[in-house]
Amino acid sequence: MLPIKKLKAGTQIFIEGSSDKTMFIIVEGRVKLYATRHGNEIEVLVLQAHEFFGEIEMFHNKPRSLSAKALTDVRLVYIKNRMQLDQFIGQTPAFSGKMVRLMGERLARANIAAL
Repeated sequence: MLPIKKLKAGTQIFIEGSSDKTMFIIVEGRVKLYATRHGNEIEVLVLQAHEFFGEIEMFHNKPRSLSAKALTDVRLVYIKNRMQLDQFIGQTPAFSGKMVRLMGERLARANIAAL
């Protein structure tokens, strides 16, 4: 079983530009993904229970493109590497379908925003 950590509302999970590769799955609570431009936080997405984030950095060797902060008290599953992700998917096959669907939706939104 993968570790689940509890974080208080307002806790910074990671910051834009960091090199951490951890992926997170929200068990409970809400998380804000945002960018900082000219000292201002620009909200990109708010996620809730059963959604995930941080997966992009797991698949390529680049710094974090966004920051993440707990909006409420949260419980998060930490997935540190692709081997752990493969094991998790093997134990919870329904998650893999959800992951593919959400990644496709995110890619479509990114492509539209780039136009």
